Amino acid sequence: MPAWHKLTTRLAHSYGIVVVETLNVVGMMRNHRLARAVVDAAPAELRRQLAYKCVWYGSRLVEADRFWPSSKTCSSCGAVKEKLPLWGRMFRCEACGLVLDRDENAARNLAALVAAVAGSGLETLNARGQGVRPAIRQAVLEETGSRARASA
Repeated sequence: MPAWHKLTTRLAHSYGIVVVETLNVVGMMRNHRLARAVVDAAPAELRRQLAYKCVWYGSRLVEADRFWPSSKTCSSCGAVKEKLPLWGRMFRCEACGLVLDRDENAARNLAALVAAVAGSGLETLNARGQGVRPAIRQAVLEETGSRARASA
């Protein structure tokens, strides 16, 4: 699980607001084609780690309700489809004609949710009061014993 820790640390440290979607995992486990992938993905562990790391780094975790129609809502015009089967990977809006990948449409809707939650813009600052941007770090090679010499 070190990959989960690296991912959640990077997300909580780099962004002022992190949004996750609460999924109906029990319902997904009933589908034998999805069950193994859901178990391997461990969404509850990802959310748990994000929750405490967002507190550590001063960011905010926003959880979209499992019944909020992020996949069924058009990210362009806001029209909501009555049904959207899982096998349909493309989102097609009958109201405005938008054709987009289903997951990208949901991601845009979740981003709009975050924008609505952020409102004033203060939440887009990190714990240090700086604008949020991905951290850029460079590795610095140290010679063996260089710290001992520097402190002496």
